[in-house]
Order: sequence, then C-alpha cells, then structure tokens
Amino acid sequence: MKTIYLGVGMFIFLMGTALEAKDFAFPEITGWKESGEIQTFIPKNLYEYINGAADLYFSYDFQELKVAEYQNEKKGSVTVDVYRHKTPLHAFGIYSQERLPEATFLDIGIQGYYEQGFLNFLTGPYYVKISTVNTGPEDREVVVAFAKKVAQNLGEKGSFPSILSSFPAEGKKGNSEMFISKNFLGYAFFHSGFTADYELQGKKFKLFVIERVNRDECKAIIEKYLQTIKSPIKETTEGRYTLSDPHHGEIDLQWQGRYIWGIVNINDVDLRSKYLKLFEEGLKKKVSSN
Repeated sequence: MKTIYLGVGMFIFLMGTALEAKDFAFPEITGWKESGEIQTFIPKNLYEYINGAADLYFSYDFQELKVAEYQNEKKGSVTVDVYRHKTPLHAFGIYSQERLPEATFLDIGIQGYYEQGFLNFLTGPYYVKISTVNTGPEDREVVVAFAKKVAQNLGEKGSFPSILSSFPAEGKKGNSEMFISKNFLGYAFFHSGFTADYELQGKKFKLFVIERVNRDECKAIIEKYLQTIKSPIKETTEGRYTLSDPHHGEIDLQWQGRYIWGIVNINDVDLRSKYLKLFEEGLKKKVSSN
C-alpha cells in the first residue's frame, strides 16, 4: 500500500499548544483494498472535486485535500476525504458549518457524527469526510472502522476552541456552536466570530462573541460599527451598547478588553441583559484560567 503524507513538518498552534501535523498514511482495513490512485487537490483545483462549495472551504484557509477510494469483494465502496486546513480553528470552522445537530454523535477525533451513508469528524487541523456505497446493514460498522483508523493515523486530536466554554449553558442548543471566519454578521470589519443557538421559554435567539488581539482592535470595530449603522452614539467606551441594526433589528452587545459579545434575534430586554451577564461571567472564567 502506498504511503501518502499530509502536512509534513507543519506546526499548528491552538490555545498555546503546538500540534504537529503527523505523517499520514491512508490505513489498511481488513477486507478492503484501495481502488485507483490517491487524488490530491490544492486551492487552485479544489473546484474540480467540490464545484460550488470550494469558496466556503477557501474562507477557512483550506490547504490540501487527499482522497482515497476503497472497494471490497461485495462491490461495496468507501471514499475517504481528508481536508487539511491552516489551523485547528479553521478546521473546526468548516466542520461547524456542515455539522448536523440532530445526527448521531461519536467519540472519534474531537467529535464525529454519523448518518446513513457517511461519517464526518474533526481532528487537529483536519476535517475528514467518509462516505459509503453498497455497504448494506453493516454501513455504520464499516464507516466507524474506517474513521477510527484514519483518526489514529492523523495524530493528536486537540480540542474544541476554548472560547466555546464561555457560552452560557442554559438554553443552548446542542452542537449549534459555529466559527464564522469572515464577514461576521454580514460586516467585513467584524472579521470573525463564534455563535451558538439558544431556545428558552419558547424564544429562539443567538449569542455571539468576537475575540481580537487587544483592546484597540475591539475599539476600532465598535467605532466602525457605529458609523456603519449611523448610530447617534459618538463616544466609544467599554461597556454595553443597545443599537438599532438595519439587518438584525435591535441588538445588544458588550465590549470589554479584547472581547465583544452580544445577543440577536430577541426583543425581551430582561433576557438580553441576563445573557450578556452570563456571557461576561463565562469570559471572566476563561481569562482567569489561562
């Protein structure tokens, strides 16, 4: 069997920990043989494989894709796609965009999920997608066996972005957290941000947080936002803002240090205040634990 290497010598940094991309070989699986050559795709030709979706992957710093196909004697087939992104955060971002919150979740890599005919999982800077054809009632058993072998060969799995622990637990919908890498909330100056969906007392809403390098970057974002929505507020200071956004309606956000967090899609003023405070407490815990 051929040995195919991904990201040799590359170091990925996340939450102060260096994750070295390990030499990777597509695994040998009992009863299955590789069919054809390993395919390799890079940014300039990714569209040949996922035409129409490539731009989304580019927004999460896609680096390289390796594709292997396997077959067995029963004419079943398994395709393994290993997407490598620039950092574990970018890999989480694209994974979070495609994750199915209602799927069956599995302890593979950082997290994986299964639906009939496919299994996707996240590990380190890799987003892995495994699909099957003609595997019959053994579909789950087959795809899980492949996933575990691939995850093992990809090395250290890492963990979810630490800032996700800051989101309040009450009302949060499971596996709804996302990382948006660009044009957060539709504004280029917001850069990137994290979101999660909530439902409480029959009300659905969304929380978000923007993490920047320092206070000055957050100040510049607030200033630009106030100018863009033509807010009457002229002075930018750390604290809470209640604003009228032409695209999101009334929005509450708070700025402190290098964090901006907020809540959208809900008119209940008391609930907005409650969740801004809960989020603030979560961020303080995160900062104190670093």
